[in-house]
Amino acid sequence: MNGLDLYAKIEYLFDFEDVMDFLWDKYIEELKTLNVKTILDIGCGSGGFMLKAKEAGFEVVGIDISKEMIENASKKGLEVYHKDLCDFDGKFDACVAIFDVINYMDEEYVSNFFKCVKDVLNKDGYFLFDINTLYGFEEIAQGTLAIEDENIYGILNSEFDDKIMETKITVFEQKDNCYQKEEGKIIQYFHKNQTLKKLSPLKFEKKIDINLYGGELADKNLLVFKN
Repeated sequence: MNGLDLYAKIEYLFDFEDVMDFLWDKYIEELKTLNVKTILDIGCGSGGFMLKAKEAGFEVVGIDISKEMIENASKKGLEVYHKDLCDFDGKFDACVAIFDVINYMDEEYVSNFFKCVKDVLNKDGYFLFDINTLYGFEEIAQGTLAIEDENIYGILNSEFDDKIMETKITVFEQKDNCYQKEEGKIIQYFHKNQTLKKLSPLKFEKKIDINLYGGELADKNLLVFKN
């Protein structure tokens, strides 16, 4: 099964609410300073940020390549589409890619992705996204995590090596008095800020260090680019 779709099945079991609220607030705070009205949430997931952005007065549309995620977001009454960015039509004052979206792409994909972002941005529009720092990958993201409820048991095992993190996902779901096993994996890539600046046709504006998990160093960077 597609790793992202499989993750979507068990996402509700993770206690990331405080962490995500903190990160979303950072985005909302920055977006308010940029005088934007319309936002495209790329990799919108189940729509948590979209709800918060709407509450803050923004007009927001979401896209995601995970059908499971889009179905989850649709249930919340959000305007979302199961589409790749490069196949999406529209113009927005800002685009956001929140919680590791860029880390799921290798450098070749990122280069093309930036071009597609530029295509959907209005003149002087902004692109905001966060990436894991090396510290975030090595000290925070690695390891094994097990989660469960009365119907599902899931295991995530993440290993980081040579700037690539592979997360293997195993899910046991109870159906008809037996457990059905599904497996998938997610690959993430470490990107240096300087590399992303070179790959992007957009102008780099600023970097914001973020410490989500209380470690010694920033585990994420929030980057802002302008069209």
